[in-house]
Amino acid sequence: MPNQITLADLTKGASPVTSPSLATAAAGGELVPSAAEAQAAAALTPDQQIAKLPAADQATVNQLAGQIDFTRDGIESSYGKDAQRATSTFADEILSDTRSKDTGEAGELLNTMLVTIDEAELGGFRKLPIIGQVAVSIDKLRRRYQKVDAQIDEIITKLEAAQAKLVADISMYDTMYQQNAQQYRELKMTVLAGKKALTDFRATQLPALEAEAAKSGDAMQAQVLKDFKSKLDRFEKRLDDLDRISVVTLQTAPQIKIIQNADQTIVDKIDTTISTTIPVWKSQMVIALGLSNQRKALDLQNKADDVTNKLLQRNAAALHKGAVDAEKANQRSVVEIDTLEKINSELIATLKETVQIQKEGKANREAAQVKMRQIESDLKQALLENAQQM
Repeated sequence: MPNQITLADLTKGASPVTSPSLATAAAGGELVPSAAEAQAAAALTPDQQIAKLPAADQATVNQLAGQIDFTRDGIESSYGKDAQRATSTFADEILSDTRSKDTGEAGELLNTMLVTIDEAELGGFRKLPIIGQVAVSIDKLRRRYQKVDAQIDEIITKLEAAQAKLVADISMYDTMYQQNAQQYRELKMTVLAGKKALTDFRATQLPALEAEAAKSGDAMQAQVLKDFKSKLDRFEKRLDDLDRISVVTLQTAPQIKIIQNADQTIVDKIDTTISTTIPVWKSQMVIALGLSNQRKALDLQNKADDVTNKLLQRNAAALHKGAVDAEKANQRSVVEIDTLEKINSELIATLKETVQIQKEGKANREAAQVKMRQIESDLKQALLENAQQM
């Protein structure tokens, strides 16, 4: 338990306290209650919540709580600022990475490949105005295939480079996810330590300060105590702000996974295209080029076209679904409407309570005016009586 604080201590600032780094706390233990325990956990006292933590986390929270000095200037606005700043920096890193990343490169390459194949007229026939479809000679078909094949190989090389970048991004998101989880854990422990320190102080030391102020009978001492209580209220509001930031940090976790899964979908699509679609297309072209009989070539090519078309249709549908799913994930709001409604409700309640406090303060000041006039009257009467007796 910290040393007993007196009213005199409240008139001077204590030296800053350096809190231990929570980044080095034990990794074991989960601070997030399950859905079934959430309501019950909200009603637990700080000590009861701490008791549910692993021993190492209990020691860390208790150590941090024991080092909180409520007489220190600015503690009500600076407490937990390191954890808050780390969360803000992490969010900026995610936004920066999302802005700088060319998410459409791989999709554009896939689309270019499909268009190249579709427009190459490698089915053995060519459409001409007025005449309609005419058979393409084997030599022309071979030359056209060689030209398109080189284009396809070039696109595949670019696709493989884009795929390697996406794989690296997926690994990076794993690191981001772990960092986000650690920051969430640090925020929750910081809030819990602050709640414990505040609860303990109000239960043990605040009553003694109130008794000291009442015993002194000094109006200035009473004002000092009132200002200090306001400081404690602001510290409690600071804890609530940090707690809300932790919820936003928790919401960041699925957002990271959504981006990561979208990248993985594109990686899988590239694998399918390189390992399946292109080899099938090339094998069918080899068959077409190897047929000397135009009729047989036509029959076989029709079958090859059917297979290729089905593959392209399936792949196009999968590409469409992946692009739509990725865009839906990108368009999802970071802050839900329920969150905005909650904040609005809290703001309205704050305004109402502020007005009520102002009314009470005005009433108190009016009552004080009456008392001060009575004090002045009593003092004047005493002075007159004293003067008459001299």
